[in-house]
Amino acid sequence: MEPTRSDDTHAVARTIYGTILITALVAGLSEDDDIDAWQILVSVTATATVFWVAHVYAEVLSQRLAAGRSLSRVETVKALEDEAPMLMAGVPAALALALAALGFYSTGTGVTLAIGVGVASLFAYGIVLAHRERASRLQTIFAASLNGAFGLVIVALKAFVH
Repeated sequence: MEPTRSDDTHAVARTIYGTILITALVAGLSEDDDIDAWQILVSVTATATVFWVAHVYAEVLSQRLAAGRSLSRVETVKALEDEAPMLMAGVPAALALALAALGFYSTGTGVTLAIGVGVASLFAYGIVLAHRERASRLQTIFAASLNGAFGLVIVALKAFVH
């Protein structure tokens, strides 16, 4: 019998997806030397919002199909809330970019912090998930490294392209 996915596991999946999305966006947008922290922040926020709305839309349509009826307002709002972890995953990177945009440090530093937060978050998710699975120390290191590797691949691609 296959395990069912709880709301908690859906939230974790959405958070990890959002973290990878935001980290990749920051890395990609930062390749344009003419773009500043405000422009990166606005672009990342707009793109993440579009992806969030698309996920909500797909979820609402799939729930309608499964239910064989239109969803109530409460059910639609729940779909918005259920997809929110994907959007909220970008808050730390957005904060790093906002501080750069406000002049606390350079755009380059804001980009580095935003990408670093993404990689560190992915690494941390690996640790948390391994801990929840009661994994051994070696398994935990492997899980954290594998998760963090997604972020490091983004960094490597950024370095390669630049």
